[in-house]
Amino acid sequence: MYTLSKNIHLLSGRNSFINSFSLKKDKLIPTKINSTDINNVPDFLKQNGFSDSYINSIISRYPRLISTKVKTLQPKFTLLQELGLSSSDITDLIHKNPSILAYSIDTTLLPNINFLQSYFHSNSNIVKALKKSNWLLTMDLPKIIGANVEILSECGVRDERISSFMLQYPRFFTLKADQMKNNVSRAEKFGFKKGSGMFIHALFVLSCMNEATVKAKFEMFERYGWSESDIVSAFKKSPYCLGVSEQKVKAVADFFIEELGYSHTDISSKPTLFSYSLEKRVKPRYEVLKILKSKRLVKSTLSLLSVMDIPEKKFLERFVLMRLRFFTLGNNTGTEQVHIICIVWSYPFIPVKAVQQETSRTAQDQKHKLKLTVIMLASNN
Repeated sequence: MYTLSKNIHLLSGRNSFINSFSLKKDKLIPTKINSTDINNVPDFLKQNGFSDSYINSIISRYPRLISTKVKTLQPKFTLLQELGLSSSDITDLIHKNPSILAYSIDTTLLPNINFLQSYFHSNSNIVKALKKSNWLLTMDLPKIIGANVEILSECGVRDERISSFMLQYPRFFTLKADQMKNNVSRAEKFGFKKGSGMFIHALFVLSCMNEATVKAKFEMFERYGWSESDIVSAFKKSPYCLGVSEQKVKAVADFFIEELGYSHTDISSKPTLFSYSLEKRVKPRYEVLKILKSKRLVKSTLSLLSVMDIPEKKFLERFVLMRLRFFTLGNNTGTEQVHIICIVWSYPFIPVKAVQQETSRTAQDQKHKLKLTVIMLASNN
């Protein structure tokens, strides 16, 4: 049997339970409970994999749970299990939001699950959402989120886009309907068209910023030489650029404008630059292109900006692995090929075997045995 912490006690003569885990007075919820039943809920939790520290934490934050009938808890655990949550998932979920156990299956939990299934289309997606947002089961989702879904649908946002966005940013859908409508008006003033691919992204960014914050962001870009039309153009192409820090704006400006000679207009035409890491993506790609240009393997006019949005894997295949084979078969000293591998290796996505497979094609050529050895060592560092 689980033993309650010494801070949980019965008041003699009243059969009343009070949890005094450093709770404020207004959170001390007296409730009648038989002394023989006081361990029922803790024992049930213990049997379902909850640790002593989790049990004490749950009861201290949600003391009324101690008086809950165990027979009402088991169906809720069964529902979560059937949804696809593992035992450890359930303990983590209840520990983070113990109030889930207080809600009725018929009036709250099941209607919310059914609502989520209508947008997420699979239990696995619901499980992912609950791990990120444990509050999803305890709100009136059909009423709160349903109202905003209706507004978005009226704005031409497709159902599949709504579903994807809801899975990624569920809190966005809990805005008051009036706030969502106001953000629709704000987005239209910036030139976003209802039904366009960027419309819901603009709404999301604006939902995180009031008018004063947006004004401050415009002033920040203007300090770095951007015109208002540059800022609006960038915002319309990539709404998230409005959320970047001044430190990131300065770093991008220093590298692309001061060091490489691009203009403010060039940068505003490619606002996705602000979403990339300078050290892990931008500068490594710049070094790769510089080497390829010096060997005349790509056109000298190829712009760094034109390759920044290429997915990592495709960039590797197009500009590194194909060129690597050329270097290995050619009459080069091998210095450049090792340099490229070392640079590209800053990309965490590249599997070692990808480089190994490419270099192994020339393994039969004994003339290049030393070069291959150097490349393999570089790729494994």
